[in-house]
Amino acid sequence: MSDIEKKFHEFALQSILFKGRSDWYFCYLKAEKIAHVLSILAERAEVKERDMAFKLVTAAADLPHTFAHFAAGEVDAAVVVADIFSLLSKVRLATTGGFLEQENGAIISNEYEMLAERFSASVHPSPFAGLGDFSVPEVEVGELPQASSLGALPSARSNSQGHTDKGQSKGRPKESGQGHSDRTSKILAFVRANKESSIKDIAAVIKDCSEKTIQRELALLIEEGLIKKVGERRWSVYIPL
Repeated sequence: MSDIEKKFHEFALQSILFKGRSDWYFCYLKAEKIAHVLSILAERAEVKERDMAFKLVTAAADLPHTFAHFAAGEVDAAVVVADIFSLLSKVRLATTGGFLEQENGAIISNEYEMLAERFSASVHPSPFAGLGDFSVPEVEVGELPQASSLGALPSARSNSQGHTDKGQSKGRPKESGQGHSDRTSKILAFVRANKESSIKDIAAVIKDCSEKTIQRELALLIEEGLIKKVGERRWSVYIPL
């Protein structure tokens, strides 16, 4: 890879389209690479087969365009998957019709199948629990309550006037870091250090847990009045207060 290509890839991964979504950028590049290969094969095809071959190239060249517009939020994921399946069907038909050699057709079909799987996994998180979902913060020995007091732990702290304080004074956010685990404090620090952060941005830095765990931590910080969520679903970001 040349320095120019490397520099552009770095720019793309920090752009508004693909920041925090390297999996989508991978799909975009893979679709572009397959279209290049089909273009080369079309040039090598016999004259009588070139018209059909270039129609396939034209269809393949539209897929990177679709990925870019999906990343921009202009196209639904189902449309992208439909386009991949449509291309897969065209490649299989071209192979059956002899416009593609059997070996080339099998390789390209396999590439589109893997692309569909990779993209689907990126937009539909696994329903299964990961190891990060079971992680708990380390507890220092000094933090453990005395055995004799286990049966009398209050549900809320009382102040000198006998009023309860549940960790947050009315109208005033909880002090940063108070009662937080190391992970929660790191997430809060990251959000405060950036103008806006998505869950993918945070997961790229906080790597010892799943995105679902990060989402739960963010929900707690929202309840405490330390951060705010803006936007919905995959377009949502978190900003400090």
